[in-house]
Amino acid sequence: MLVRLERGLEVFGNVLMWFGGLAITLMMLQIAADGCFKYLLNRPVVATLEIVTWYYMVATVFLPVVCIQVHKKHLMVELFTMKFPPRRLALLEGVVGLAGCVYVGTLAYLTADYACDQTIAGEIQDATFFDLPVWPSRWMLPIATGAMALVFLLQGIRDLRFGLTGQGAPSLQPKKSMEMPVEEA
Repeated sequence: MLVRLERGLEVFGNVLMWFGGLAITLMMLQIAADGCFKYLLNRPVVATLEIVTWYYMVATVFLPVVCIQVHKKHLMVELFTMKFPPRRLALLEGVVGLAGCVYVGTLAYLTADYACDQTIAGEIQDATFFDLPVWPSRWMLPIATGAMALVFLLQGIRDLRFGLTGQGAPSLQPKKSMEMPVEEA
Protein backbone atom coordinates (compact mmCIF):
# COMPACT_ATOMS: atom_id res chain seq x y z
CA MET A 1 0.00 0.00 0.00
CA LEU A 2 2.73 2.48 0.98
CA VAL A 3 4.72 1.56 -2.12
CA ARG A 4 1.75 2.40 -4.35
CA LEU A 5 1.22 5.74 -2.62
CA GLU A 6 4.93 6.54 -2.87
CA ARG A 7 4.94 5.63 -6.57
CA GLY A 8 1.81 7.70 -7.20
CA LEU A 9 3.32 10.71 -5.44
CA GLU A 10 6.53 10.25 -7.43
CA VAL A 11 4.57 10.31 -10.69
CA PHE A 12 2.51 13.29 -9.49
CA GLY A 13 5.70 15.08 -8.46
CA ASN A 14 7.21 14.46 -11.89
CA VAL A 15 4.09 15.87 -13.55
CA LEU A 16 4.25 18.97 -11.35
CA MET A 17 7.97 19.30 -12.12
CA TRP A 18 7.13 19.15 -15.83
CA PHE A 19 4.55 21.93 -15.40
CA GLY A 20 7.09 23.98 -13.46
CA GLY A 21 9.57 23.55 -16.32
CA LEU A 22 6.90 24.49 -18.83
CA ALA A 23 6.08 27.60 -16.79
CA ILE A 24 9.69 28.79 -16.73
CA THR A 25 10.00 28.17 -20.48
CA LEU A 26 6.80 30.10 -21.21
CA MET A 27 7.94 32.88 -18.88
CA MET A 28 11.22 33.17 -20.75
CA LEU A 29 9.47 33.23 -24.14
CA GLN A 30 6.85 35.78 -23.05
CA ILE A 31 9.42 38.12 -21.50
CA ALA A 32 11.62 37.86 -24.59
CA ALA A 33 8.64 38.50 -26.87
CA ASP A 34 7.58 41.44 -24.71
CA GLY A 35 11.07 42.96 -24.92
CA CYS A 36 11.30 42.45 -28.67
CA PHE A 37 7.83 43.77 -29.40
CA LYS A 38 8.32 46.73 -27.07
CA TYR A 39 11.59 47.90 -28.62
CA LEU A 40 11.15 46.79 -32.24
CA LEU A 41 7.43 47.40 -32.82
CA ASN A 42 6.62 49.76 -29.96
CA ARG A 43 3.85 47.35 -28.92
CA PRO A 44 4.56 45.37 -25.73
CA VAL A 45 2.75 42.12 -24.96
CA VAL A 46 -0.25 43.04 -22.83
CA ALA A 47 -0.24 41.83 -19.19
CA THR A 48 3.25 40.31 -19.28
CA LEU A 49 4.11 41.53 -15.79
CA GLU A 50 0.85 40.27 -14.31
CA ILE A 51 0.95 36.85 -16.00
CA VAL A 52 4.61 36.34 -15.08
CA THR A 53 4.00 37.40 -11.48
CA TRP A 54 0.74 35.59 -10.80
CA TYR A 55 1.18 32.40 -12.83
CA TYR A 56 4.66 31.62 -14.17
CA MET A 57 6.65 32.53 -11.05
CA VAL A 58 4.30 30.71 -8.70
CA ALA A 59 4.37 27.58 -10.86
CA THR A 60 8.14 27.72 -11.31
CA VAL A 61 8.85 28.02 -7.59
CA PHE A 62 6.22 25.84 -5.95
CA LEU A 63 5.19 23.05 -8.31
CA PRO A 64 8.59 21.26 -8.34
CA VAL A 65 8.86 20.96 -4.52
CA VAL A 66 7.10 17.57 -4.50
CA CYS A 67 9.60 16.03 -6.92
CA ILE A 68 12.49 17.58 -5.02
CA GLN A 69 11.30 16.03 -1.74
CA VAL A 70 10.59 12.63 -3.33
CA HIS A 71 14.24 12.48 -4.36
CA LYS A 72 15.45 14.19 -1.14
CA LYS A 73 17.27 16.92 -3.03
CA HIS A 74 16.51 19.76 -0.61
CA LEU A 75 19.52 21.35 1.01
CA MET A 76 20.95 19.16 3.79
CA VAL A 77 23.76 19.83 6.20
CA GLU A 78 25.27 16.53 7.34
CA LEU A 79 27.97 17.85 9.64
CA PHE A 80 26.70 15.94 12.68
CA THR A 81 24.98 13.01 10.97
CA MET A 82 27.45 11.84 8.33
CA LYS A 83 28.91 9.18 10.65
CA PHE A 84 25.54 7.89 11.92
CA PRO A 85 24.80 4.19 11.33
CA PRO A 86 21.91 3.59 8.89
CA ARG A 87 19.26 2.82 11.52
CA ARG A 88 20.04 5.86 13.66
CA LEU A 89 20.07 8.08 10.57
CA ALA A 90 16.74 6.59 9.47
CA LEU A 91 15.28 7.24 12.93
CA LEU A 92 16.34 10.89 12.79
CA GLU A 93 15.06 11.19 9.20
CA GLY A 94 11.73 9.69 10.32
CA VAL A 95 11.28 12.24 13.11
CA VAL A 96 12.25 15.05 10.72
CA GLY A 97 9.85 13.65 8.11
CA LEU A 98 6.93 13.69 10.54
CA ALA A 99 7.81 17.21 11.72
CA GLY A 100 8.06 18.29 8.06
CA CYS A 101 4.66 16.74 7.39
CA VAL A 102 3.07 18.75 10.21
CA TYR A 103 4.75 21.99 9.12
CA VAL A 104 4.10 21.65 5.39
CA GLY A 105 0.64 20.20 6.03
CA THR A 106 -0.22 23.30 8.06
CA LEU A 107 1.02 25.45 5.20
CA ALA A 108 -1.13 23.43 2.77
CA TYR A 109 -4.19 23.86 4.98
CA LEU A 110 -3.73 27.60 5.43
CA THR A 111 -3.05 28.25 1.74
CA ALA A 112 -6.02 26.08 0.73
CA ASP A 113 -8.23 28.08 3.05
CA TYR A 114 -6.98 31.32 1.48
CA ALA A 115 -7.37 29.87 -2.03
CA CYS A 116 -11.00 28.98 -1.23
CA ASP A 117 -11.67 32.53 -0.06
CA GLN A 118 -10.10 34.02 -3.20
CA THR A 119 -11.93 31.57 -5.45
CA ILE A 120 -15.26 32.53 -3.91
CA ALA A 121 -14.37 36.22 -4.21
CA GLY A 122 -13.25 35.73 -7.83
CA GLU A 123 -9.90 37.46 -7.22
CA ILE A 124 -8.69 39.44 -10.24
CA GLN A 125 -5.75 41.64 -11.13
CA ASP A 126 -6.18 44.71 -13.31
CA ALA A 127 -4.09 44.15 -16.44
CA THR A 128 -4.72 47.57 -18.05
CA PHE A 129 -7.02 46.41 -20.87
CA PHE A 130 -8.75 43.55 -19.06
CA ASP A 131 -9.13 41.90 -15.68
CA LEU A 132 -6.89 38.87 -15.22
CA PRO A 133 -8.40 36.22 -12.93
CA VAL A 134 -5.65 35.26 -10.48
CA TRP A 135 -7.60 33.03 -8.11
CA PRO A 136 -6.59 29.87 -10.04
CA SER A 137 -2.92 30.53 -9.28
CA ARG A 138 -3.75 30.49 -5.57
CA TRP A 139 -4.38 26.73 -5.85
CA MET A 140 -0.83 25.88 -6.96
CA LEU A 141 0.60 26.28 -3.47
CA PRO A 142 -1.90 24.10 -1.55
CA ILE A 143 -1.70 21.39 -4.22
CA ALA A 144 2.11 21.32 -4.14
CA THR A 145 2.46 21.61 -0.37
CA GLY A 146 -0.33 19.09 0.26
CA ALA A 147 1.42 16.52 -1.91
CA MET A 148 4.75 17.40 -0.29
CA ALA A 149 3.22 16.82 3.17
CA LEU A 150 2.12 13.35 2.04
CA VAL A 151 5.64 12.64 0.78
CA PHE A 152 7.07 13.72 4.15
CA LEU A 153 4.56 11.48 5.93
CA LEU A 154 5.31 8.39 3.84
CA GLN A 155 9.06 8.92 4.04
CA GLY A 156 8.80 9.48 7.81
CA ILE A 157 6.81 6.26 8.29
CA ARG A 158 9.27 4.27 6.18
CA ASP A 159 12.28 5.73 8.00
CA LEU A 160 10.81 5.24 11.48
CA ARG A 161 9.90 1.66 10.68
CA PHE A 162 13.44 0.91 9.55
CA GLY A 163 15.02 2.92 12.38
CA LEU A 164 12.97 1.26 15.14
CA THR A 165 12.67 -2.31 13.87
CA GLY A 166 15.30 -2.74 11.16
CA GLN A 167 12.54 -4.04 8.86
CA GLY A 168 11.98 -2.75 5.37
CA ALA A 169 14.26 -0.15 3.91
CA PRO A 170 14.72 3.52 4.71
CA SER A 171 13.50 6.10 2.25
CA LEU A 172 15.99 7.30 -0.30
CA GLN A 173 19.10 8.48 1.51
CA PRO A 174 21.22 11.24 0.00
CA LYS A 175 24.72 10.33 -1.11
CA LYS A 176 27.37 11.29 1.41
CA SER A 177 29.29 14.24 0.04
CA MET A 178 32.37 13.32 2.07
CA GLU A 179 32.70 9.96 0.29
CA MET A 180 33.27 11.49 -3.14
CA PRO A 181 36.71 10.80 -4.56
CA VAL A 182 39.11 13.70 -4.49
CA GLU A 183 41.45 14.26 -7.38
CA GLU A 184 45.07 14.60 -6.52
CA ALA A 185 47.01 17.49 -7.99
